[in-house]
Amino acid sequence: MDGQEILDLKPVGLIPFTPLMQRPVDVDAEQWLRRCVQTADSIDTPNKPEYLGSLAILGNLVYDAQTILEIISEETMQQPSIAEYLAPEAHEQGVQQGIQQGSQEIIRENILETLAFQLESEVAETFKSALESIDDLQRLKQLFRAAMRVETSEDFTRALNENGN
Repeated sequence: MDGQEILDLKPVGLIPFTPLMQRPVDVDAEQWLRRCVQTADSIDTPNKPEYLGSLAILGNLVYDAQTILEIISEETMQQPSIAEYLAPEAHEQGVQQGIQQGSQEIIRENILETLAFQLESEVAETFKSALESIDDLQRLKQLFRAAMRVETSEDFTRALNENGN
């Protein structure tokens, strides 16, 4: 998907996905991440730290967590809740488990949002129960990438059925 088009349109539900989208050819990866963070920070949402945290979690699929932390901190005036969320010292066992479960939930929601954008909302909802039964973070990441490329519901059904799901 063309990431710049999404940044220009500013659909609230898709902005956290923009670090994963195709960036303009004249923009390097770090500049692109900064642009995505700046756009996300400019959107009026009730819980900005969680919103930026969603962008960070999704961005972590392709960017180093430390890079994301640095850029978000610089661009958002050091919002402590985000810094704490991504900081290395926050990776205690309980926090890690919570992050993984939160990541899974966010990725599931984002898969459904992407499917709704690519197909239709009603079609996306038909996959909700299948996605909720998947607890493997790597598998959810694969399905998210597949959701970004689907053209039909059958495409996503095939992706779901790969590896026995």
